[in-house]
Amino acid sequence: MYSIGKFSKLCNVPVKTIRYYSDLGLLEPSLIEEVTGYRYYDYDKMKELNTIQVLKHCHFSLNEIEQIIKGKSDKQDLEIRLNKKVQELEHQQKVIAEQLQNIVQVKHSIRNTETFNPKSKPILSSCYIEERPNIQVFSIREKIHIIEMDKLVQKLFERIYAYQFEIEGALVAIFHERERNQNIADVELLLPVKATQQGEYTKVISEGKYACINVTGPYSELHFGYSRLQEWLTEQSLQAEGTFMEQYIIGLIPTEVVNPINIKPNIELHPNDFLTKVFVKLRN
Repeated sequence: MYSIGKFSKLCNVPVKTIRYYSDLGLLEPSLIEEVTGYRYYDYDKMKELNTIQVLKHCHFSLNEIEQIIKGKSDKQDLEIRLNKKVQELEHQQKVIAEQLQNIVQVKHSIRNTETFNPKSKPILSSCYIEERPNIQVFSIREKIHIIEMDKLVQKLFERIYAYQFEIEGALVAIFHERERNQNIADVELLLPVKATQQGEYTKVISEGKYACINVTGPYSELHFGYSRLQEWLTEQSLQAEGTFMEQYIIGLIPTEVVNPINIKPNIELHPNDFLTKVFVKLRN
């Protein structure tokens, strides 16, 4: 038999906690001395206390623990309770894993001066080959800071409006060169226009076979699409010809532009719902 003080030290549980469990009838002493009222506990009580502490650590309520310890729950009910708790803890484990991943991403973003978005996990389609015809585009190319991208888009539409071109497709961008640390990029924007209209700012995206991947998610996560498409090209022993391109199927640029001179970003759409095609021409 151990005194409550000795029992407390052996089990590494405060005396106050043991008394509390005893008063609740959860952990009854092995012996209470009649004259002094001192409480004594034997070795079996150590196992009971350990069980209580384990269940408590697993977020069982004291009422639930009492039912388990005192055998008030039948085996089937106990099995159900334990399975439910396992599911709860597995869910908590998943949440904690996501939190840890987010923290790692935040640290990475801070180091690389990138914008962090915990929901920015893009959905990648399978890579595929697409036969594309000659497409005439109206283009503009400048070296800009990435945050000025919207101004370049506005300038493109203003020129299209001034030259009275008719739009026939979704906006395409080519990042010819990018200084990652300064967020400066040599950007070319291309917008498909009617082939019958030609001018100073028109060019052609040549026909041929193109390797493509669709990325659903924020623009900041398009690099996942680039990486996957490059891996796929290597896996298939295919060679790219020219520069990778992005086509904004669904995103900030409205699919129907009523007034090109006063185009407004589609801020109603959540970035996780953006749909962008990343593609590159294949060498014959």
